[in-house]
Amino acid sequence: MKSEEKSYERINNQLDGTRGWVVTAACFMAAFLTDGITFCFGLILFELIQVFDEPVEKVAWIPSFLLGIQLLSGPLASALSNRFGFRVVIVSGSFLGFAGLTCSSFAPSVDVLFLTIGLMCGVAFGLVWTPAVVAVSYFENRRSLATGVVMCGSGMGTFVFAPFIYWLLENYALRGTFLILGALYLNCAAVGAFFRPMKRGGRNNKSSQHGTAITLKVMESKTTRDLLENSDPLIVSLDRGHQPDMVVVEDSIVEEELRSTDLTSAHDVPKQVLEALCTDQIESSRNRSIFKFSLFRSPSFVLVCTSSFVQLLGSFVPYVYLTAYAIDVGISKEAASFLLSIVGVTNTVGQDLRTLSSVSVLLTNNIALSLEGLLLIACPLFTTYGALVFFAVMYGLCSSCISVCRPILMGEMLGFDNVNNAFGFVLMFYGLASFIGIPLAGHLYGTYGDYHGTFYFAGSVVFIAGAICYPLACVNRKPSEDLTSQKAQI
Repeated sequence: MKSEEKSYERINNQLDGTRGWVVTAACFMAAFLTDGITFCFGLILFELIQVFDEPVEKVAWIPSFLLGIQLLSGPLASALSNRFGFRVVIVSGSFLGFAGLTCSSFAPSVDVLFLTIGLMCGVAFGLVWTPAVVAVSYFENRRSLATGVVMCGSGMGTFVFAPFIYWLLENYALRGTFLILGALYLNCAAVGAFFRPMKRGGRNNKSSQHGTAITLKVMESKTTRDLLENSDPLIVSLDRGHQPDMVVVEDSIVEEELRSTDLTSAHDVPKQVLEALCTDQIESSRNRSIFKFSLFRSPSFVLVCTSSFVQLLGSFVPYVYLTAYAIDVGISKEAASFLLSIVGVTNTVGQDLRTLSSVSVLLTNNIALSLEGLLLIACPLFTTYGALVFFAVMYGLCSSCISVCRPILMGEMLGFDNVNNAFGFVLMFYGLASFIGIPLAGHLYGTYGDYHGTFYFAGSVVFIAGAICYPLACVNRKPSEDLTSQKAQI
């Protein structure tokens, strides 16, 4: 018993100790670098139009590919993290991002940038960003705080990179900017080095708490098939009084715990047979966790996915076109670039303020979407710098409320053990929408010759996304019953 307690205490110390905060700081830097470059690409977009003398509607496909592929590569990053671990995936992504940004500095045309920025950097940013958000599972008791710290990296990255990219473009031109950004992004390899796998009490310790739990179930089961049909290894290995927040981490823990269990204690079952069946059960659990299509049987979740798709048709437009619009109405480049910094810092502040609010999550989400849509529609009326600063502040606050409320809202509707799977589907819809919204907004500029139609379109679709969420209060009447039926079907 003493050895079991020491082993379990060792695991808990790793989860909530100093090492967890070191990993959180590394996650913050990964989000800082990745989202800083992504959200400030609008500054580079304006320079690409001038250097390559290409129309806006064509150049706009570059940030569209970058964001869309980054979001769609989330499942790939999760699968690779399961197989090779966070460290290998993040380091590989940093090298791929470095290669993409460096090759972009030698690109002879916009067509080449579709490959180097859109595809290479899109995949690379997804490989770095997804594990960085997932890896806060190094915490148990302070996981919400750690997640908030990591998500603040996105806003701070936008705040810092907006004036920095402007300074790079002014002093080193477009190609020099790509080289320097590539060198900076290579620092994600150093960040990834901090993602050292947790040691779960040692493989030689056959009396660990999880190993004992599995062994007892083996002894109590009449047959091996009964054991594996009635026991979920994800639950067995993580039975510490909480639900797993991140599938990527927990799957690897499950596999390690099952491999390290004293399977020979089941005297009536051959060890090779039990190991093979455990492997099948691991894969079955993993597939159920990642591809839980039964969520789409919930009308609430269908409404959220529809709203998310419609929302991102327009919500990313200011990050790409706000600076160009400000320059178009006569504001200097330097002042226009600072607008994105304001969006970034208010986004960070808004996330903190929302956590202190006692207002309903659904109501906050709906009001934020509607207000953001109205702001985008009214943006062409803001022609002075002071008015655009007001727009940037309000837009940053609204977008932060949406980003904070959306995962919590899905947890309340579907149960918090379904948030990871549900949010994965939402990210997929985000990625698909980004392939449409940004280029369509650029096409409207090319058609009408100004950004008025661009912001009218963006605001209209975001406002519609808010209207889609209003029926959720009526549709989501019995979330607990829906969750129970989903679990029974799985």
